[in-house]
Amino acid sequence: MRTVALIAAVALMVVPGFARAQARTDPVLDKLATEFAAAYNAHDAAKVASFYADDAVLMVPNEPMTKGRTNIETHYKEDFARGAVRLRIRPLESVVAGDRAFEVGTATATLGPLTDDGKYIVIYKRVGREWKIAYDIFNSDQTEPSTRNPDIQAGIRF
Repeated sequence: MRTVALIAAVALMVVPGFARAQARTDPVLDKLATEFAAAYNAHDAAKVASFYADDAVLMVPNEPMTKGRTNIETHYKEDFARGAVRLRIRPLESVVAGDRAFEVGTATATLGPLTDDGKYIVIYKRVGREWKIAYDIFNSDQTEPSTRNPDIQAGIRF
């Protein structure tokens, strides 16, 4: 039932956004995106995990869901051990509605000479006075799975 309520809440937040031509972002959420990318690019798994709620869910392409901040931190530690991926996040739209918020955007991940573009959706929830990521899902714009670089596809935020 909570899943249905969450989907309905997201739909209510997203539909009005499309009417605004998907062009507005919330400055508080923009700041979080910038800070997230900085922590990611510093390869600081603990700092990256601090953006997530204790019960957050990370949905990485072609992997089972990663549940809980501790497991998410482990995921990023393993991700960073594989190589120095650089991440650039570009929020396209974000909306705050009560104690929930969402952000939709595009991202570019770079590993050496390899680059992969993609998109993401993040659902935030207010935890105390802070916004924390409740759900994070992303995927690549590449259409052919055989052309995807597994080093880039493994666990980066897009």
